[in-house]
Amino acid sequence: MNFFQDLDQVIFSIAQFAFTLRQLIVLFFALLLIYAIYKIVVLGVLPLISEREVVSEENIDRVRTTIKRLFWPLGVIVFLRALDLDLIISQSSAFTFRISTLIFGIVIIQVARIFDWVSTKLLMKQYQISRGIKLQRKNAHQRDISAKATKTVKYIVYTVAIIGLVSTFNLNVTLINIPIKDDIYPLRVNSLFVAILIFLTATLLAWIITQLLLFSYYRRNEVDPGKRFAINQLVTYFIYVIALFAIIDNFGIQITVLWGGIAALMVGIGLGMQDIFRDFVSGIILLSDRTVVVHDIVTIDGQIGEISKIGLRTSFVLGRDDTMLIIPNSKLISDQIVNWTQQDNKVRFSIRVGVAYGTDPRLVKRILLEAVEQNDSISTVPPPFVRFKDFGDSSLDFEVFFWSYHLMTIENVMSEVRFTISDMFAREGVAIPFPQRDIWIRSTGEE
Repeated sequence: MNFFQDLDQVIFSIAQFAFTLRQLIVLFFALLLIYAIYKIVVLGVLPLISEREVVSEENIDRVRTTIKRLFWPLGVIVFLRALDLDLIISQSSAFTFRISTLIFGIVIIQVARIFDWVSTKLLMKQYQISRGIKLQRKNAHQRDISAKATKTVKYIVYTVAIIGLVSTFNLNVTLINIPIKDDIYPLRVNSLFVAILIFLTATLLAWIITQLLLFSYYRRNEVDPGKRFAINQLVTYFIYVIALFAIIDNFGIQITVLWGGIAALMVGIGLGMQDIFRDFVSGIILLSDRTVVVHDIVTIDGQIGEISKIGLRTSFVLGRDDTMLIIPNSKLISDQIVNWTQQDNKVRFSIRVGVAYGTDPRLVKRILLEAVEQNDSISTVPPPFVRFKDFGDSSLDFEVFFWSYHLMTIENVMSEVRFTISDMFAREGVAIPFPQRDIWIRSTGEE
């Protein structure tokens, strides 16, 4: 008992502040614990991160400096609290502003910087592993995808920091009151930032699932790009729907309160926007049953193009002349669409040609086959073949058939083949006749 009483004895005093042995012991062990944690992080965690090549050696010093900036304020807070030096700067009935409050705000900012830096590096490392690429070798598309993820991580970390600062400095005031039916729902500062945080978290979660987890599955099972896009879109939409309900719940609004208003609103909107809702439902159908997927080559209203994106309401089709067609999804569902790549990515094409009577048909067949075989854009499997179509009015009609994967530029391929056929016909003396007609003039015997 005397021992504990001795701990509360004043060892020394400065001005109006008196310091006991208990305070000094608590301060010593608290500072020792902070120093030990600092050493574990600097000597244990940082070298481990460096060995796994998450962080380059030249960035280790930067991390170490940032960690020092974090632990010094923590030490100051412990010092103030242990020795009862945490003076009150201002005080109200709802909030007491102390010296440690300001320092704790600095700690929050430093923690946010560390989490931003570490999480970004870890995320990009996993992205590189999943793709089997190096950071400096990423193409423009991959850089855009990774940049989007790093920005989202940064926004999440600093949004959490803002929420912490708002709570620390008691800034969670009511911005506006939202009246819904007979209830009033206050919109507070933290509720607004939590809603932003939920949206950003949903964005990052969708990225992680589609670009990391599902991508590994796609690569192992060799899933085609169209199916990948459809699955990614459905997963993304599902996550955002869940996030929307979470945001509504965050504002304290009960979903059951909204159902009556939503039902009436949907009836009115549905009557005035039937086409939009039909396109929306068609988009869900397209993404689920995959009759048309991204990168399919289709013919719509006589125009040939490649499906570049299937959205919830409209789809984008890249035409052969590099124009972008915006097609309502309902059109892809209800209209008759020719899908050139539904079964295979290569399609059969043909070129017709007529030669003069008297030409050796075997020679024509050989020339036509050689002409298509010389073109690198024409597939050799299945092999091209020639049909002797008919004995025309003024020519022997032939048609050469071949397969090609170059569906969007097939007109250029066929043009090159025609050039080659013309050159080989000229070299072999094969003539392409023009239509001829014999005109008989019958005399009636009258002057």
